[in-house]
Amino acid sequence: MTLKELLELVAGYQPIAPATKRGWYYSIKGIENVEVSAVDKRFVTLRRTELNAKGYKPSYVRTLLGYCGTIWQIAYEQMEIVDSNPWRGSLKGLKRGKKKYPFLPLSHYEKCGLTKHPLFMGLWYHGFRVNELCCLKPEDLILDHPVPHFNIIDNEVRGIKNEPSRREVPIHSEYKKFLDQFPWSKNPNAGDNFSRYMKRRCGHSAHGIRHHITTRMRQARIEYSIAASILGHDADGMTADYGEILLEDKQAQLELLT
Repeated sequence: MTLKELLELVAGYQPIAPATKRGWYYSIKGIENVEVSAVDKRFVTLRRTELNAKGYKPSYVRTLLGYCGTIWQIAYEQMEIVDSNPWRGSLKGLKRGKKKYPFLPLSHYEKCGLTKHPLFMGLWYHGFRVNELCCLKPEDLILDHPVPHFNIIDNEVRGIKNEPSRREVPIHSEYKKFLDQFPWSKNPNAGDNFSRYMKRRCGHSAHGIRHHITTRMRQARIEYSIAASILGHDADGMTADYGEILLEDKQAQLELLT
């Protein structure tokens, strides 16, 4: 089995975002015909050396190696079709790239004509990853519950990034007026398309709003573990592993956002 064949098996095992799949293919470019059995720690070390020699930024090398690690981890832990993950530990010493997004008021986006768009406002009030929101299905919107909420799970249109990403997010009271206008889509590229649309209108991609809401959560004094649960992040520290974060608590904290 070649690396390309392994990638295709893993990509077919569970839904993944189109952008993620493209990243996976970039990560094995030039080695796609190598046999999986040939990939060991020495191969991984040589691959990292080769990518560095091409002059790629450390953050990009980290991304490519990380994609390979994800493919192997799914193949190893979930599918059990490989015996180990030789990519584990290959990111040590490689700095993350940190893209800066401007912290802009809602009035800026109003001038850009975005504040009446249900997808933009969904990002503004809830901090979703763009594909999580744009590829929702009607049944993922839970209205017959004491706390109406979005149920963020894998579906046949797109996958979910990781386990903390599978979560329930309360619907902010200010967002309820947009629900009747929600543009349901079966297009797996809907998130990428909207992000490009946003960049044309306001100068940055949809992911910038995810950074933006994190700042607003700090300003609103939203408790850290609840903020992480809403955003689909893994909260650090032992305390974060204790107890259950209730949907009612997430709702109360989310309403602090304006």
